Amino acid sequence: MSDLTQIQTFIEVAENGSFAEASRKLALPRSTVSARIQALEKRLRVRLFNRNTRRVSLTNEGSEYLQQCQQALSLLRTTEEKFENAHRLSGQLRLTVPVAMPKGPLAELLADFSGHYPDLSIDVVVTDEALDLVAENIDLAIRGRAPGDLDLIARELSRAEVSYFASPAYLESLAGGVDFELSKHCIFEPGKNGSGLVPISTTNFDLARELAVRDKGIVVLPDAVCAQSIQRKELVKIELPDKPESLAVYLVYPARIHMAPRVRVLVDFIVESYS
Repeated sequence: MSDLTQIQTFIEVAENGSFAEASRKLALPRSTVSARIQALEKRLRVRLFNRNTRRVSLTNEGSEYLQQCQQALSLLRTTEEKFENAHRLSGQLRLTVPVAMPKGPLAELLADFSGHYPDLSIDVVVTDEALDLVAENIDLAIRGRAPGDLDLIARELSRAEVSYFASPAYLESLAGGVDFELSKHCIFEPGKNGSGLVPISTTNFDLARELAVRDKGIVVLPDAVCAQSIQRKELVKIELPDKPESLAVYLVYPARIHMAPRVRVLVDFIVESYS
């Protein structure tokens, strides 16, 4: 197991090239510094320093170990600064989400985020339009199925099972049973506009479900969206040979080299909430 005091002592000796200078900076006897280095080398089973009466230099193994230690310390400092400065982050964030996104879980996520970062404000734009994030000055978007252009970064947050649904009455009205041309009966399918072959079509999850409940056609929706309607026997799941593709949900943001800290904390918060 790593001994942080040994590692700290090793770094001081390596960076100063001297046991004496390291002992001065650490306010420790030189014998203690030497003992720590010897204990570290014994534990690692490798020689870290070349020693003679005039100078101390790193071995190849010592140079590699120093580099790894410095990277680890840099990561630790970055993490500490993140927590230390979290309460200082301020400004506005703009997030766009689709109309069909469940509002309860979204509200809970945003309220939790606001509790952690009270000085950050979030403007939530609810729309099914794939807005130009850069032109509209939007920091993040939550999108389904088609995340966006090649100049955007898309991180998959979740994937929902999707099925065919219709009301019992509508299924009974189909003379050929389930052997039919879907486009002539489909009110809604994610990622597709209406075929023009049905009296009513929509791109909204909730409206599509309500139309299906009222015997207006077949819908292709996430199972979770229709769960209560299934329980109330308002809708039934239709088993067809070609099962619809699962619906992915993505977190999308511009591919910037340097992301603003306020945006980074929201990205991390959303990703963690979905993990």
